Amino acid sequence: MTLEDIQRAIVKLSPADRAALRRWLIELEAGTGERAEAETRASKLGRLAGRAVADIRKRLREP
Repeated sequence: MTLEDIQRAIVKLSPADRAALRRWLIELEAGTGERAEAETRASKLGRLAGRAVADIRKRLREP
């Protein structure tokens, strides 16, 4: 899908759907919304997992 395809589809949206899309885009740019929240949770979980693995490796190297 190209940008032109997306633009043509947006033009066909109802005013209410365009308003919903506008709000979603604003949330996306601001880093809020469901997707951003999920990504934040995933990155926090990834950091915790990384720290746990590093801690385990460190303990395995200790005499």
